[in-house]
Amino acid sequence: MFRFVTQELTSQYNYLQLSSKFGAAHAYPGFSSLFVHLSNEDYSTADKLVRFIALRKIQVDRLINKIGIKINSDIQSVMDLRNSLTQAKENNKRSWRELERCHKIAVDKNEFNIQDYLETNQLEHHIKVEKLLSDIENRIDEVRSDQTELIKFMIDEELLETYGDRRTKVW
Repeated sequence: MFRFVTQELTSQYNYLQLSSKFGAAHAYPGFSSLFVHLSNEDYSTADKLVRFIALRKIQVDRLINKIGIKINSDIQSVMDLRNSLTQAKENNKRSWRELERCHKIAVDKNEFNIQDYLETNQLEHHIKVEKLLSDIENRIDEVRSDQTELIKFMIDEELLETYGDRRTKVW
């Protein structure tokens, strides 16, 4: 389970990296807010997972793997919005793969409580993120090339309305 916690926290920081790029460097405050929101969600799921582990008194030697938490190199080189969505989806898929691995171990050990927790709390989150990012990607991909910038602006405005301008909320 510690690898899953590590991946969730890594995803959190990767989303923050994307938020920083598109909030400051590329002036997309809505997309920046979306990535901050996804970062907060992944932190929340990691926190819930750690609490679940602690409450079940599952013996864990560490919560962060030996490699630690780092920004994915592909995210560091992202320069355009479309590629950022692809990287955000890949970020989510890495967490999903760890979730599936943990779920398989729980199935093999007949740990029904863990299976249920992973399915109802963790899996739902990652499905929701995948659907959201895929929807945005599809909306951008479906327009004519001369309207791409317009749809990006419109989606950015929608995201800004949905999540607010999180660049101003630094605690």
